[in-house]
Amino acid sequence: MRLSGRIALFCALALTTGALSAVEKKNVPYYDKEFPRSGNLEYLEKRCVLDLKTPDGEKNFPTLVWFHGGGITGGNKTYPAIINSKKIAIATVNYRLSGKGAECPDYLYDAAAAVAWVLKHIREYGGDPEMVYVSGHSAGGYLSAMIALAPKYPKKFGADPKQLAAVLPLSGQMTTHFQILNERRKKDPSTPTILLDEYAPIANASKGAPPLILIAGDTKVEWPARVEENLLLEARLRRNFGDRNVRCVLLPTFNHGTMLTPGLAVVNNYILDALKQKASQKKGN
Repeated sequence: MRLSGRIALFCALALTTGALSAVEKKNVPYYDKEFPRSGNLEYLEKRCVLDLKTPDGEKNFPTLVWFHGGGITGGNKTYPAIINSKKIAIATVNYRLSGKGAECPDYLYDAAAAVAWVLKHIREYGGDPEMVYVSGHSAGGYLSAMIALAPKYPKKFGADPKQLAAVLPLSGQMTTHFQILNERRKKDPSTPTILLDEYAPIANASKGAPPLILIAGDTKVEWPARVEENLLLEARLRRNFGDRNVRCVLLPTFNHGTMLTPGLAVVNNYILDALKQKASQKKGN
């Protein structure tokens, strides 16, 4: 069976068994009192919350921090399909949106604060802080990659990317995000379409990043240059910095939107495999 056929079969089976038992906390503010705040503080108080769904009756479970897509200008927190919430906790995050009371780097700090909150508090909910994973689709994939590769953002909130078990962006932009360029274009119409600066995950690549699994669709139908950007980041981490953990997973026939479901299947399997390895190591001891 072809790769796309196997993924489609798994997704169909997972969706038919979606009634999963879990405990949920809604609209939890993730800017702790000691966390520094910047930008529009009224909008921060309103927007910067997360929903947390934890497996019922489980302990020391892994947690997935999930960032929604929407071009950094739209979207809202929602639980991603496919993820097995009987085994995996999900923290789904709202962040401030460009053009609605925020601009770069507000949303980068929001994403970092949310990840730092989960690392700090997940043990209180029964989770394992050493098994925190970060993912997101499109704009959420971009934010995920920046959290992994630009340590100054999580470090502002007392966290470090090295604490993360892995980061798995789905069709994330690895150059400077186009909405950041749109913000600049209002002042400078000559701003280019593709740029590598401090807000580009590729430009922030360095030694010591957490394991990165870059997931994208098919170059024939994906967002222009999206596959190539992800492959370049993989190559840069591997060749320039000796990163043996990074890899790029490409999904043939899937475009920017349709790759979400099979991409989540990859994320789900990656976390469950890590959970099995942890259980096996515990038995071996």
